[in-house]
Amino acid sequence: MSLKYLVPNGFTALSLVLGLASVVQSAAGNFDSAAWLILLGVLLDKLDGAAARMLNASSEFGAEMDSFADFVGFGAAPAALVFFRLTGGTVESGEGFIAGACAVYTLAVAIRLARFNVTEPEGSSFLFLGVPTTLCGAIFASGWLTAQSQGVVEAVAPSMPIVLLVLGALMVSNVRIPKFSLRWPKAVNAFQLTNVGLVYIFVPLRIFPEYLFLVGFGYLVFGVAWAAIWGSRAISKDSEALNS
Repeated sequence: MSLKYLVPNGFTALSLVLGLASVVQSAAGNFDSAAWLILLGVLLDKLDGAAARMLNASSEFGAEMDSFADFVGFGAAPAALVFFRLTGGTVESGEGFIAGACAVYTLAVAIRLARFNVTEPEGSSFLFLGVPTTLCGAIFASGWLTAQSQGVVEAVAPSMPIVLLVLGALMVSNVRIPKFSLRWPKAVNAFQLTNVGLVYIFVPLRIFPEYLFLVGFGYLVFGVAWAAIWGSRAISKDSEALNS
């Protein structure tokens, strides 16, 4: 294998390790650190794809590695945070729902990734079918940190299993959401790039989780709304391009 493949696969490997580190931090009770590690994994998940395209270093091996990293970082890590925060690591009487929600969420991540790897639905050049695991991980982690920053984490923590179930349902659903790209009008591209740049500054510095949550949740809400209204046109355009 050419050395150029080491760059994107290196980002992927580091993302997987950060996911494992997040699980360890949750087990140790360091929940804020666990959440920030999930967000760092989100950044690396985007970097590996960008590096693969820039270097023309895409491969089946890299795609499989990416799925493993996503499963750990955006599947096991959020579930571990909720599980250890609410149960302390031992499921007592009355806590079965917590454990079940964590299990269902993790299973939904696995199903979402498997479906993504083996299917290519209409409009896949423009749209995701089901909400991406990366976005769900980002929304969960930034939401947790926002609650912590605003001093309401104790109030919202009991609802986290329900949040996991909702995110899991969105991942395996047929909800469509547009892919990030520079094929939009210039003003939209500038807005996207500005937000991406700020995210890559704020996450390593561990600051402004509120902004990170607003970006992630806003992308979900407006993306789903856009796809519901204009998604059929994007699918038609994609089909025309493939047939031309």
